[in-house]
Amino acid sequence: MRRVIQLWQRLSPRERLLAGAAGAFVLLVALRFGIVEPFFDYRDGLTQRIQREAQRVQHMHERRESGPQVASRVQQLRDSFSTLEGRFVPGDTPALAAARLQERLQSLVGQSGLKLVTMQVMKEESVGEFQKALVQVTLSGELSAVASFLAKVEYSDWLLSVSTLEIRSPRGGRRRLARRMRARKSQPAQTPPRPLTVTVKVGGIMKKGTAS
Repeated sequence: MRRVIQLWQRLSPRERLLAGAAGAFVLLVALRFGIVEPFFDYRDGLTQRIQREAQRVQHMHERRESGPQVASRVQQLRDSFSTLEGRFVPGDTPALAAARLQERLQSLVGQSGLKLVTMQVMKEESVGEFQKALVQVTLSGELSAVASFLAKVEYSDWLLSVSTLEIRSPRGGRRRLARRMRARKSQPAQTPPRPLTVTVKVGGIMKKGTAS
């Protein structure tokens, strides 16, 4: 310390002024980068942390306020799914579900006034986590009866849908019919319409316990 004082006393006034200015500059730099800026960084970080915590508390408060509404909505969805599941094709096994679907289609065919030609159980299809039972039927009847059958399928108590539909008109000899009409112009006769042949594939979602 004494040596520093001796060196300071040996300096001229101008040298002392320059040395004092340099020392003050070094001191300011040390204060800025060693104390001031770290303090500001700490303050900004603390402010951001407080803001994040405040947002988190606000979010938790909003979730708590909306909890009863969310629970009510979840219960509504569960009730809706339970109602929808009640319209699935019943049966403990895929074979039994397909048999139940066949019985239902036979009943709808009879109610519509159609004639059942063939009925075939198709391979079930995957629909998400569920399985869809498929039955293909070939029917014969008038167009109005076909429309009635399709309406009964779509609006059945069970959740059924038509996958494919093919309608074939009856084969008739147009040339022979024209000759017959020319021969009987004086006594026109009304020929009853020939039945249509319809092939339709009907599917229904099976209950989850039914799928294998």
